Amino acid sequence: MTVPEKNLETGVGVYVTGPNCWKCHYFAVSWDHTKPYACNLMGFKSRLLPAMEVLRTDGTACLGFTEKQARPSPKSAVVSVDTKALSKPSSLRRKLASTQMWEA
Repeated sequence: MTVPEKNLETGVGVYVTGPNCWKCHYFAVSWDHTKPYACNLMGFKSRLLPAMEVLRTDGTACLGFTEKQARPSPKSAVVSVDTKALSKPSSLRRKLASTQMWEA
């Protein structure tokens, strides 16, 4: 895998205080409880956050950080319900006898 390009002029893909793994595209949570964090770009699992592990091992900040793309907000589906079409005319409704009552 290749490391995505960083643009220093616009700030795209560049972090100021250090990479935040929780906001990284390649960050994953592992099923392994002894090594709960994973980096899909570099292909390893760790007890520490991957950026801290890279800093501890390599001595430099993680260069593979890529900010996650914002998910589009779900469109609020406006559903118009025609109550007249859904309800049956009173002459067609089945009348419940006293023995057919719902119990909680």
